[in-house]
Amino acid sequence: MTRAKSAVDAVPSSTPVRPARPKDAVQSLERAIAVLTTFDRDHRHLTLTEVAERCRLPRSAARRFLHTLVELGYIEVSARKFTLTPQVLELGYANLSRFTLADVCQPHLEALTRNLGLSASVTVLDGPDIRYVNRVDIASGMSVSLKSGSRLPAHRTAAGRVLLAALPEAELDRHLDLTGTQDPHSAPAHDERSRLERELDIIRRQGWAFADQLLDVGVQALSVPLRSRTGRVVGALTVSMYQTHEPARTLVPRYLPPLLETAGRISLELRAGIDI
Repeated sequence: MTRAKSAVDAVPSSTPVRPARPKDAVQSLERAIAVLTTFDRDHRHLTLTEVAERCRLPRSAARRFLHTLVELGYIEVSARKFTLTPQVLELGYANLSRFTLADVCQPHLEALTRNLGLSASVTVLDGPDIRYVNRVDIASGMSVSLKSGSRLPAHRTAAGRVLLAALPEAELDRHLDLTGTQDPHSAPAHDERSRLERELDIIRRQGWAFADQLLDVGVQALSVPLRSRTGRVVGALTVSMYQTHEPARTLVPRYLPPLLETAGRISLELRAGIDI
């Protein structure tokens, strides 16, 4: 039996059988990708021989690809063992940068609604209002129909209060002043504004906001911030409850953990690729 035949026989049985290669495929690119993807959770550190066997390549070819990938910064070598570098992540992050906030959030909202049985939404601050970017709804008793693009007064919603709490003091003052300029009927009165500012201090410290029938009878909402890769708050993730007749002390412990977990996943994707 030849050496080449032995190498083929040594390939682990888990190695997938590749489909027929198109006529215009670039074989060297295929092989370079095969070298990168041969590293996995169970094979983090591989020798030249192991890479050659797992990729079904001659040792000389495997050596060329490995050394090229080392030069490019995608692989590093130590004690004759090769391993991937964090730079490999940039290949995936570059793809994520094509997506918008709405693209990233939609599957997470669908999963949150499915798991909790609650309406879920993502909103951003837009002048004195919040604007809905995504919303996955269930049957509700709200008197206002909400969808992507809908707007509500920021200071009258849990999401808006999370977003307002993230603003620097001077910018917060401008937003609250703008509320009165845009719509005097929805502007907080002096006493209400002082109370709102105190509540925003609490929200800023605790990292979430709960609204109990602020905007509509029977509607409660719990909201947490979403952060971009710069750490800036760029949106709010909210779940809404209807006619629960339960106080915050029972609703918040129940729904805050899954809400924070989902917000963490979304924020991780935002930090990975979206420049906002």
